[in-house]
Amino acid sequence: MDIKFESYEENPEFSRKEISFCLFFEGAIPSKESIKKDISLCYGVEPDLIALEKLRVVKGKKVANGKARVYSDASAIKKYER
Repeated sequence: MDIKFESYEENPEFSRKEISFCLFFEGAIPSKESIKKDISLCYGVEPDLIALEKLRVVKGKKVANGKARVYSDASAIKKYER
């Protein structure tokens, strides 16, 4: 699995970073947990601080487009995510 980050925006009001990415994979689509783990390695945070907003597979290709929110701390993610 390989992730290419396409956009990045700081949102200090919600203590988070909002990112868009393109995911390239082989075989079955990776689990949400493995995607969070890879994003966490890039941003230096725990996977529990990442909320995947959406993940859409490109029909007929081993590519998916997604959005995620990377929070700065556990209290922020609890406050703004369900």
